[in-house]
Parts: sequence; structure tokens; C-alpha cells
Amino acid sequence: MESIDKFIINPGDCILGVVDIQDRLYRAMEPEFKNIFVKNAAILIETAKAFAMPIIVSEQYPKGLGKTIPEIDGHLKDIPRFEKLFFSCYRENLIRERIEKQGKASVIVAGIETHVCVLQTVLDLLKDGYNVVVASDAVCSRREMDRHSALDSMAQAGAVIYSTEAIAFMLMEKAGTPRFKQLSSLFK
Repeated sequence: MESIDKFIINPGDCILGVVDIQDRLYRAMEPEFKNIFVKNAAILIETAKAFAMPIIVSEQYPKGLGKTIPEIDGHLKDIPRFEKLFFSCYRENLIRERIEKQGKASVIVAGIETHVCVLQTVLDLLKDGYNVVVASDAVCSRREMDRHSALDSMAQAGAVIYSTEAIAFMLMEKAGTPRFKQLSSLFK
């Protein structure tokens, strides 16, 4: 039986990875899901900021795929972007070094595309011993089938799959705190 510890996340031991939420990629995503996806990615960013969690943002070949979309970029003031060509963020030296430098055990992942860059990043993180939590409603693909099959594969590989709300409320831990008051309006 697996240890229950991998299912419990705490803000002091987490990094948020925001993978390739860029203009051209975003425009091609599942039309009926992409607005929910953006809202949830923004919630994760705001939650990470409230807990002073490190946030690492990647952009896949931005000259061709564009920059991070404005709806997400507005939440990422003063947070650097890491350009990449590898599909897996973790295979890009600067990103891997940035993750390792944080000294955290868990990485929460949001981004696109679920079955390409997110999947490969998650598998590489798992292989290197990180506890990985994927926000099921803050990852997106062009086709719903690809998103679902990638989420299933990541779960089978050892990633924990939670909704954005489950992640945020686990990090907040209890009601009535200043952080709870700050973040609770995001869920209305």
C-alpha cells in the first residue's frame, strides 16, 4: 500500500509549475473547457502567491507560439518566464536547476497541453523523486480524450490528480484564517 503522505500537500513544501499557457496554444484548446481552465490556473497562481510558494513559468518556443496569455500573465507580475524547446520542462537545464534550487518535495502542475508538455514534465518529475500533484481542471488539451487519457496515465505513474479547489483548500487547511478570507472569494 502506498504511503498516504503523497496525497497530502502543504504550502511550505510546494512549487507551482505553470506550463506553456501561451497564445497560439490556448486558442487551439477544447473550446468548452478553456475558460474554466484559465480561471482555475489563475486560482492556483493566486493561491501560490498567498502562501509565497515559488512559481515557475515556462513558455514553449514563444517566437512561434506567442507569450503567456494576458488572462494568466496579469497574475504573474515579476515572475520570470523560462523559454524552452524540450516538451518536458524538466529537461530544460535552467528550469530543472530552478526547481532543484527551491529544495521542495512537491510540484503542483497546471498548463497545456496535458498530453504533451504537461505529461512529459510530470513523468520526468516523478522519475526524479518529486511528489507531483496535477490540477485536473487547470490542464487542457485540444481534445478532451487526450486530456483524460493523459490524466489517467499520470495517475498510474504516481502523480496525484486533484481539482483546483481540492488543492487550494488543502493548502488553506482551515476556514477563518487571513489566507482563507483572502482566497475564498475566488471560489464563488
